[in-house]
Amino acid sequence: IFNLAALGMLMLMFLWAICFFVFVYKKLGGPKVGRDALYFLNYMFFKKEFLSNLSLLLLLLAYILGAVIIYRQNFIFLLLLGNLSGATSLLLFSVYGRYFYNEIFDEKDKFIFLRVFLTEFDFSLNSIFLWLSRLMYAVWIILFIHY
Repeated sequence: IFNLAALGMLMLMFLWAICFFVFVYKKLGGPKVGRDALYFLNYMFFKKEFLSNLSLLLLLLAYILGAVIIYRQNFIFLLLLGNLSGATSLLLFSVYGRYFYNEIFDEKDKFIFLRVFLTEFDFSLNSIFLWLSRLMYAVWIILFIHY
């Protein structure tokens, strides 16, 4: 079962890479050396389109499957919880970016996902997903360092 899960994770990551190449050549019009990965993360976290939804879903499923694989190797439950909190952080941040981020999305700003995640300090009800995402990311970092 371990090899089957690893094969499934590799397949999901391969499909995610295909989404990346489709984004680079269809949306960007060709590679932008050193920037295309950052533009893809912006697209994945802030746009509500089929390709961004599919790529986020593939990334989350691969991440969760990887967490299960690591758990089946070590049987450390806190490590599984830490990795699942990392996946939850990605999901919550994408919900915030797609539905509650109020500023105009500048597609030329390659660090928008980092800027929003690190410097956005809004205490309104709309930013609950951002704060929960930060909390889940902090849990992931603490448990990752601990184990």
